Amino acid sequence: MNLHAAGAIYDLKITKEMRTAATSARAKYMQYLERSKEKTETKQLKRKILEEEIYFLKQKKMFLQTDMLQTNEKANDLANEAEKSKDINLFIQSHEFKKNNF
Repeated sequence: MNLHAAGAIYDLKITKEMRTAATSARAKYMQYLERSKEKTETKQLKRKILEEEIYFLKQKKMFLQTDMLQTNEKANDLANEAEKSKDINLFIQSHEFKKNNF
């Protein structure tokens, strides 16, 4: 029954089917909202995990760069000391440091 057939909104009979449809629509809407919330939470969780991994990798990169710099400095120091003392063993150690650093 449509509104024109009923004559006025106050004369409109609300049937069991109409109530069921309204209740069903509300339940479907609530399910939709819940699914949307879950999708958003899943995306946020994935993003957080990726951000943490990126942070970890940046820290690791920084540590490795620092380690490389220190190793190079040590190799250069050994080379300078070897040159001053004319000690071949220090040259060999210096070379090993540089070789292992790259």
